Amino acid sequence: MAKTFHCSIVTPTETVYDGDVEYASFPASDGQHGVIAGQSPVLSRLGYGSLRLDFSEGGSRWYLLEGGVAQVQDGELTLLTIRATAAERLSVETAEAELAEANARVTAPGEDRAQIEHDQQRALAKKALAKAMIDRGGAI
Repeated sequence: MAKTFHCSIVTPTETVYDGDVEYASFPASDGQHGVIAGQSPVLSRLGYGSLRLDFSEGGSRWYLLEGGVAQVQDGELTLLTIRATAAERLSVETAEAELAEANARVTAPGEDRAQIEHDQQRALAKKALAKAMIDRGGAI
């Protein structure tokens, strides 16, 4: 059995990643899901959080995913997401500012609660991944 499988990360504007990986862990709406070669078919709604891709030659790559759909079929993982941001492009300070702005809107009259919750989830996921990158010395 093959040790790797094909993985694609696609947003409405670009293909962020298209290549082989040994393992992938993505944020589904019901928790983290892991994928290895030979995985049974899966169709899952993506949540907000960290995607980890491990490579057979060693090393990992991390992204922040913001919703969408994950599909495992015919030995391939396809992640169709609204946005995928490489972990090294995230900042704890920016995420904290986004969270503070979203939290301030909670009590404002006429605000869309669903949009506020969406913004809060995104900011919390950004902050967690950016902090993890710092805690690991910039390499995760």
